[in-house]
Amino acid sequence: MDDNSKIKSYYQDSYDEHGRMGRNHIEFVRSKEIISRYLSESPMDIADIGGATGSYSYWLASQGHNVHLLDFTPSHIDQAKEYGREHGVSLASYYCGDARNLPYEDNFFDIVLVMGPLYHLQDRDDRLMCLSEARRVLKPGGVLICALISRYASLLDGFGGMLINDEKFIEILDGGLETGMHSPKDTSYFTSAFFHKPSDIESELMESGFGDIDFIAIEGFARAVNTEGLLKNEEQLKLFLEYIRRTERAPELMGISDHFFAITRK
Repeated sequence: MDDNSKIKSYYQDSYDEHGRMGRNHIEFVRSKEIISRYLSESPMDIADIGGATGSYSYWLASQGHNVHLLDFTPSHIDQAKEYGREHGVSLASYYCGDARNLPYEDNFFDIVLVMGPLYHLQDRDDRLMCLSEARRVLKPGGVLICALISRYASLLDGFGGMLINDEKFIEILDGGLETGMHSPKDTSYFTSAFFHKPSDIESELMESGFGDIDFIAIEGFARAVNTEGLLKNEEQLKLFLEYIRRTERAPELMGISDHFFAITRK
């Protein structure tokens, strides 16, 4: 089975992506906050590439934007459509497809979200194809928002969850730290992925024709603290988010954030 088939099988058969944003409250809140900075009050045409079951798509559509959802996994698109039927809302389009070959016309979108493909495309040439396609479908001046997983996410997972007691995990971790290639092989750990440093995505974006890249940590230093109590206290959560916001561009803290955004314009 090739990596693409393994990834599709992982999300189709093994992992509940539909509930992930509920389980990752800080990531969802912070991602929406950051994306909101680029939204206008008038309707925008937005592509949600690798948008899974549509958590961000439906949030954006609820604000009056025209959102086109694309994902590689058939069950994700089915779940997104079912959610729309249950809640009486719909997106501009749903498409089960490949981020390297988008089904949209040139210069169409005000914003393109690339929320998953860049950390599942292990081959650099594939990531460049994804970024080139995103640039093609963006309007001049349009915003590209790319979500990346930090190179050090597995390191933090390993010691935070004591996965380092597993020799197979150690092997996966060592390979990932050296090359960025997360290859779970025959284990049940997170599926095949590429974990970025800011310098990795910077060079990929520059090579794809983008410039003036802004890096923003999504969860920031949340990994370093016990967030369970904070999430239950509204005032503490408000203060917590304020300090994440204040330190979101600190290069010294970027690697500790599980996810970060790279944001640029065409």
